[in-house]
Formats: sequence, C-alpha cells, structure tokens
Amino acid sequence: MKDKMAVITKRAYNAQHIGTIQLADDCFDDKDSGWRLFYGDEDDHVLDRMECFRIIALEEAVKICPELENIIYSDGAEHSYYHLSENSGFQKGDSFNAPDAPDADPFLSAFTGNGR
Repeated sequence: MKDKMAVITKRAYNAQHIGTIQLADDCFDDKDSGWRLFYGDEDDHVLDRMECFRIIALEEAVKICPELENIIYSDGAEHSYYHLSENSGFQKGDSFNAPDAPDADPFLSAFTGNGR
C-alpha cells in the first residue's frame, strides 16, 4: 500500500475528520488504493460532483484519522462501508449513512460564525 492514494471529499479534508470510509471495487489506476474517505454526512449533491473531491496519499489520510491504519492496511477489508465509532474504531456498515456524524463542522463554523 506504499505510495497508494485515496479519494477524499473536500469537506472531510478541510474539517480534518473522516467518519465514513468505503473500499470500492473499481480503481482508476495502479496508484488508486480503492479507499474513498468521507466526512460522513455528504449528500447526493456533493457525491455527484467531482469538484467536491481531492486525492491524497494514504499516509496523509492516516495522519488525519489514525484509526484508519488498522483497517486500510489490513488484508481482511471488504468492499463495503465502514463507520468510525468513538470507542471501537471503524466498524463495518451496510450503507453510506454514518450514525454518529458530528453535528457541527468546525471548518464551516469558521465561515458562518456559529463556532464562536
């Protein structure tokens, strides 16, 4: 997995929070790890727009969310969704919906004034 890349939503990257991940079965090229990283509450409007995503190295993703290391580097990961829980790291889920996504995004709060 060295030198592999992942796709992350700009919302997750800017907020420095990864709450939902997916191992996709289709990769763009040999650098693509197949991991897709999300804040956890993105809607179809975001998910359908390429400009809402960026590509980062897996090592950078682990710096954002250290709990990722246990799953993205494991050989047992399946093509499915995983959600971050407070006490037990990432747990497999059946859908994109993350049950524990934070209510407030600190990045957006800085622009709206709700974080003061």
